[in-house]
Amino acid sequence: MTASWWRQESPIGTLTVLATDRGVRQIELGPAVFDGEAVEACDDEVAIELDEYFRGRRRRFTMPVDLSGVDAGFPRAVYEVLRTEVCFGETVSYGELAEMAGRPGAARAVGNAMSRNPVPLVVPCHRVVAAGGRIGGFGPSGVVTKRFLLALEGVELPE
Repeated sequence: MTASWWRQESPIGTLTVLATDRGVRQIELGPAVFDGEAVEACDDEVAIELDEYFRGRRRRFTMPVDLSGVDAGFPRAVYEVLRTEVCFGETVSYGELAEMAGRPGAARAVGNAMSRNPVPLVVPCHRVVAAGGRIGGFGPSGVVTKRFLLALEGVELPE
């Protein structure tokens, strides 16, 4: 399998992207180093889609996603449902996403999956909010980043 990585500037800081011949495998919201066989080289099509998203010119990513490193069970189902069914400018609660992925009542499991999402932005975990429309968490990059991404999509949540 061929893998490449690059750093890309964005309004939320430096993104570090890892892509394989199957698709985007990882996006780090910050600088990162990938060990192994990955070479430093940019996939221009992926980079363009990310730039277009941040410029408000892209509402849906078409790039392939490589989730082969993700457990084939519930986490992968959650990522696929989130990626395909929760559109630009929409939000869904952890509980609603659990139900959509076939496990009603598994809101905590959805939260765990979101905290380990290997491809944020493309699998839009920023669109997952707490019950009642509260912002919820957003990993190490924080709630400020989540609010920025939601505002970019036209979503304003209460403080």
